[in-house]
Amino acid sequence: MVVLSAIGAFFGKIWRWIKETAWVQPLLIVGIIFGVIFSIPSIVKGVEALSNNINSSEAYYHKFERSLVNGTESEADKITRLVNSVMDDNSKKEEVRNELGQKFFLAYVSDECTSCAESREGFETFENNFANFVSDASVEFKMYTIFTDEVTDDTTTNETAFVKYMDRNASFFEQAAGVGYSTDYFINGKISETDLGYIEQCDPVNFLTPTIFLVDLTDKSPNLGVSEIMFGVTGDTNVAKAQLLADCWQHKGDFSSER
Repeated sequence: MVVLSAIGAFFGKIWRWIKETAWVQPLLIVGIIFGVIFSIPSIVKGVEALSNNINSSEAYYHKFERSLVNGTESEADKITRLVNSVMDDNSKKEEVRNELGQKFFLAYVSDECTSCAESREGFETFENNFANFVSDASVEFKMYTIFTDEVTDDTTTNETAFVKYMDRNASFFEQAAGVGYSTDYFINGKISETDLGYIEQCDPVNFLTPTIFLVDLTDKSPNLGVSEIMFGVTGDTNVAKAQLLADCWQHKGDFSSER
């Protein structure tokens, strides 16, 4: 307490000296003004970097997009129905595998989404170095994306195309959430019951982007169809994010009871 009092007294004397020394005040004001001016370029660069990162993520995700255009006949609805069909009836595994692939990420993203931009860094690193991250590279990297903010002719002032899509595919989201509650990733405390609840309830208002489903149709899948759920890809580096995706892909690390 004595040390804190001494420090407080020291800065108090400096403040009183500034107030009592009139010529110092204009210098301080000028210094503050110049400080703000000189910091503007750094702020602008920071905003531009964030904007570029978001724009890059949008371009990346659009490469894998399955559109909501055409309502029930949309690409998004088709892929959702196929995944849901194999979750309802495992005998349809081969049919769905031939159509979509043995294993893939199904990611729900949106434009101007900071978390999507941060996750994209992991996806891109994982995709570009796929063989280095997975022990069995016989199954190639695949991803499909659905944009929750896509505007189509089906969009109205009251309901977006995604709201209608969720309503049409309620069974899929309910089943996916049910799987989510049983995953080791959930049991290990990496995703919350609340966020899974929004999927289960088909709540488009609180639906998080990115929401990432791993659809696993291989013979070793713990759950045919949606087998893992993530909300974003965390990590201090791009490699760490890619490793998390690799663990998800292989049901290892936080996605396993054997850690």
